[in-house]
Amino acid sequence: MRKIIPLALLFLSTQLKAQITPTAFTTFNYTNNKCSGFTHTNGSLLYVPNNSFCYEDGSACNDSIVLKYRELHSQTDMFVNKLNMFVKRNGKNQMLESAGMFEIKAECNGKPLKICQGKTIQVRFKSKRNLPNLQAFKYDFAQNMWVDYGKVFDFSYNKKNPPNTSNLWGNANLPAADTADYNLENEGYNSTAIVWGEYLPLDLPDGVFKGMNINTIGIYNYDAVINDQNAIAFIPDFSVNSGNEIGEICVAYEKKNTLVKYIPDDFAERFVLLNEKGIKIFTQLSDGSFAVLKEGTLDAIDLTKLKGTTFKMVLEKQPLKPKTIAELAKVTKMNAN
Repeated sequence: MRKIIPLALLFLSTQLKAQITPTAFTTFNYTNNKCSGFTHTNGSLLYVPNNSFCYEDGSACNDSIVLKYRELHSQTDMFVNKLNMFVKRNGKNQMLESAGMFEIKAECNGKPLKICQGKTIQVRFKSKRNLPNLQAFKYDFAQNMWVDYGKVFDFSYNKKNPPNTSNLWGNANLPAADTADYNLENEGYNSTAIVWGEYLPLDLPDGVFKGMNINTIGIYNYDAVINDQNAIAFIPDFSVNSGNEIGEICVAYEKKNTLVKYIPDDFAERFVLLNEKGIKIFTQLSDGSFAVLKEGTLDAIDLTKLKGTTFKMVLEKQPLKPKTIAELAKVTKMNAN
């Protein structure tokens, strides 16, 4: 019989686990009265119209504004930044596979700002993964899952095999009807926008670029919805060989850039596994260490036979208490790239 952690211990456990530093922000200086373009160290491009930020009450910041931007790409990023790769549709949780995520926010003299009403910022994210059928999502921390958000535009460009029509926007794959969406023409951007030459590379950037228009501060994601209609639902009975209590269970997949999390209340009705090889299952214990399902355990069985059953899984406590992303990846076998 699995043990359930009382709420007070769950709170204490959360405090003890906060050891690995979350992904850092890159900062840019932004002048509120002019449109600007910024290039992230990864190669992503940000287009910010003039007067984009204001205080929560709508008043303007007349001092220096700091734009903060960070990118999240891997399973370890998802774990460290406490993101769960689910979206709820038609009352059902569906898994998401990420081509990359970003968070954007701004401050004026240390006070948080919002994106002003009527303003739109465009992020052209340089992705490490070229996944098909991407959709846009924003993270809802109240629900601890993603919610649907807007469109994704393809700005990918291959210098060795350029599109038939070359222009500053990088490709000819977008229908003319979407011009207003991705060119931000209402903000003064167009196919000859001076912001490109003044702030961003004069040459078209080479690589997989996915565009998204945002009008609120938050964390955004370029995702493909995983086809999980054949996912195997069963009741897991977890325990730790050291006798430690079971809390949140994490499931990572070798061939999919996703990380899904379950609390004990989910086990009976919501726990599922995709029928794939290389599944990683682990939990972080209250002392900062991890307990991990022995690698290959699930590869050795026919997962379809678990459907509708109760299946015992013993997680083995690991001696290393990770303090870096590299150590976290080593212990859990998650993807760190």
